Amino acid sequence: MNNTNKSVTVHGSVSGNTNINTGDHVDQKITVTEDGAVEAFAQLMKDIHEKSTDSQRAQLEFFAEKLKEAYLKNDKEEGKKLLGFLTSALGHVASVASIASFFGITL
Repeated sequence: MNNTNKSVTVHGSVSGNTNINTGDHVDQKITVTEDGAVEAFAQLMKDIHEKSTDSQRAQLEFFAEKLKEAYLKNDKEEGKKLLGFLTSALGHVASVASIASFFGITL
């Protein structure tokens, strides 16, 4: 039996460096966890508290919450806009760069 169907079905959101082998006789599983996102958003809130002024903090926390919502909805355009605001205020901090990578965006 020669089955040439090499289709791939992905359930959920997959981003980053994900290699999928579509060769013959391949049984491959990829597990994506949300732990990295939880940690990155927690670090973002910590960065906001450490690197912003009192007058900026409430607005940046609002942007961070909206960014988390955009991530959960997989809304890349909204994410890109919010990442721009956060980068302008906080600079190129690791938490923002990590979250950008979840959207497939390079800062």
